[in-house]
Amino acid sequence: MATVNQETSRVRDGMAERCRHIPGAAGSPFFQLLKLAESRDDVITLGRGEPDIPTPQHIVDAAKKALDDGFTTYTNPAGMPALREAIAEKFARDNGLSYDPAQQIIVTTGAQEALAVVMQTLLDPGDEVLLAAPYYMAYAGNIWLAGGVPVEVPTLEKQDFQMLGSEVEKRITDRTKLLAVVSPSNPTAAGLSRETLEGLAAVAQAHDLIVLTDELYEKVIYDDFEHASIASLDGMQDRSIVVNGFSKAYSMTGFRVGYMAGPTDYIQAAVEPRHSLTISSPTPSQYAALAALTGPQDHLVEMMEEYTRRRNTMAAAFDELGVTYSMPRGAFYFWANVSGAGVPSMEFCTRAVSDHGLLFFPGSMYGESGEGYIRISFLAPREQLDEAMHRFGRLYRECQSAA
Repeated sequence: MATVNQETSRVRDGMAERCRHIPGAAGSPFFQLLKLAESRDDVITLGRGEPDIPTPQHIVDAAKKALDDGFTTYTNPAGMPALREAIAEKFARDNGLSYDPAQQIIVTTGAQEALAVVMQTLLDPGDEVLLAAPYYMAYAGNIWLAGGVPVEVPTLEKQDFQMLGSEVEKRITDRTKLLAVVSPSNPTAAGLSRETLEGLAAVAQAHDLIVLTDELYEKVIYDDFEHASIASLDGMQDRSIVVNGFSKAYSMTGFRVGYMAGPTDYIQAAVEPRHSLTISSPTPSQYAALAALTGPQDHLVEMMEEYTRRRNTMAAAFDELGVTYSMPRGAFYFWANVSGAGVPSMEFCTRAVSDHGLLFFPGSMYGESGEGYIRISFLAPREQLDEAMHRFGRLYRECQSAA
């Protein structure tokens, strides 16, 4: 019988050095907290970035029809032509960007695959990528896997977590190749102002940097914030790759459809590397994505009205406790400062799950600068959210009393 209890397997011992920068399940706060949550049946989940509002019915119906009509084989690795045309129309309508659907757009298996394709096709060993800290974990993971090096650009609560061009410029070296711009941001929920984007564009042009602009949350925005794509600024489209998808705006996380757009020569060179990963995005999901772009958009108004109510509920609870934050301009998270609780962020999150049945994630999971914060979403029905914030208040006061 094969031995399964050995301390380190030959396979694990042979993992590439670049993978050692990425924690495995045993060392990941994300998986540790998920496992802890499995021990309770009353957990209110405010951790993962998965909309709880149902996928619009016409999108679901399009996927069903595709299955019923037998559309279950591969598509072109770049995506169905009709979907790429709809994406090009969306870019022109929403972002003021003109792309050739046949030459400058690739449909990917989620926006996260687009991120992986960008890193794998652009980075040579040791190339540096500048990214705002705190950052979504998949950025660092994909940079390391491609042989690159993530370089953190700190952002501050008092500056609404804007990624300032002056801070970017301080960290440019002769190995810097790529600037990652994420707006609205995960995890901070910051929306970059046009002034901020213009400052970043000036730095990119002055230092001849390629720009990855991640705009997955562009439809999830609040109040009077206006999303703008850095690729639409003068002189930027030819040095930018735009990444987007359907998960957040259309509640389509499980459909796994995203897309990327960029200059013709680059996109054509990236098609085969993308093909090598997943061949093509799921065909029924591509039909669903086509329905999402070409069908009714009225759900977006209702969705944002509901998210705004929830955001304000959470903000009021934090205000009462003295928990500080920068009011989210986009996405559906608070990047909340819980340093006043007097315990490390991972301990705070562990107590939340084990003692109060409340799941969210520590800021330390999103880079060293995230310590003292948590990422907590408001993706729960309001009655459940009210109970969650009641539990949060008890947790916060308990930690303060014990500190």
